[in-house]
Amino acid sequence: MKAFTAHRGLVGPMDRANVDTDMIIPKQFLKSIKRSGFGPNLFDELRYMDEGQPGADCSNRPVNPDFPLNFPRL
Repeated sequence: MKAFTAHRGLVGPMDRANVDTDMIIPKQFLKSIKRSGFGPNLFDELRYMDEGQPGADCSNRPVNPDFPLNFPRL
């Protein structure tokens, strides 16, 4: 096995205690049996300012500017 030396990807700091699975992917988005496509709804209640609906387009939703995943990527 090759040794782990570096991670190249997005990292978002979460200064929050007790992050549970319902916060990571809210229950209303777990209606699918697929194992992909959950990214737009990741931390939905923290990431967006409105309530999300399954199957809705997230590109026009108002984002929370204080949430780390919404910070500009450098």
